[in-house]
Amino acid sequence: MTRAHEIEFLKSSELFESQTDSVLTAVLAQGRLLEMGPGAYVFRQGEAGDCLYIVKSGVLEVLATRPDAERPIPIVYLGMGEVLGELALLTGSPRSASVRAPERAELFTLDRAVFFDLMDSLPAFARNLCLVLARRLEATTLKLPYAATKQLQGNLRYFDLATVIQTLIASRQTGTLSVTQEGSKHKVAEIVFLKGNVASAKLQHLSGDDALFQLFQSPLEGEFAFSGRHVDEGEVQSDITMPAISLLMESVRLQDELSLLQTRIPDPQTIFHQKATQLSWDEADTVDLVAAVWSRLKKGASVLDLQREIPRCTYAIYRTLAMLLDSRQIE
Repeated sequence: MTRAHEIEFLKSSELFESQTDSVLTAVLAQGRLLEMGPGAYVFRQGEAGDCLYIVKSGVLEVLATRPDAERPIPIVYLGMGEVLGELALLTGSPRSASVRAPERAELFTLDRAVFFDLMDSLPAFARNLCLVLARRLEATTLKLPYAATKQLQGNLRYFDLATVIQTLIASRQTGTLSVTQEGSKHKVAEIVFLKGNVASAKLQHLSGDDALFQLFQSPLEGEFAFSGRHVDEGEVQSDITMPAISLLMESVRLQDELSLLQTRIPDPQTIFHQKATQLSWDEADTVDLVAAVWSRLKKGASVLDLQREIPRCTYAIYRTLAMLLDSRQIE
């Protein structure tokens, strides 16, 4: 990468966005680059903080240990230009979380001595650092999301898509998250975000809430990419019926309930047929779905058949079949 490109990379960071090229050249000379391979840890929770890091390329995964979890779980992803490690340098406290590169990442790092030298010699650097910390504190105190433009991409073999979505919602992103087949440009899924809310979602033949729910209900393979950008609300025809947080909570609930339903119908290739002579159904909000399933079962169909032919998420299909079985309308 040329010196000019390296300078542009630093300018993409909140800490250096207002510095002159001559200052950034001096900073580059005092730092070093680290290349992290798949699964490599930048640091682990509890370690001493001796460096500041800026993501130059790739994505980092922040892991937290929770009492109810057997192992650390991903809580957020950091992309190009984002800063980490500055708080431990300032306070001398140990690292509060572990950070690793799920796939690959390149980091620009400054050690403790260089960091404090920059604080002393560059007022704008110190001011920008104060702004970054103040925004994070304000977001925590007021329970508001901290909005920093994200640039995330990688292969889903290395990332948890649900956590990617949660990261974009929590940081109030605006832009489009796309998932494409590995090695091709064929788009599998697309989610549009507006200020942290999900405005629209498409996954193969699914759209709206069902498309988002399905992302939590079945593993998705391929490569994802998100780059924050301006989107006019008038550009997007929203097909989502609930706020982002409610959507996430509902997605997790349906994911848990689906596991229970699948124990009742363990083989998705089992063929079901109509047993009753006429459909009886009392739920007004699901009557269209049930009518579609009922009509298809006239000739017999499996869960897999219904998933292919009816544009609803896996949970909706399983729940419908389970209720029809309970009422002895199918066999």
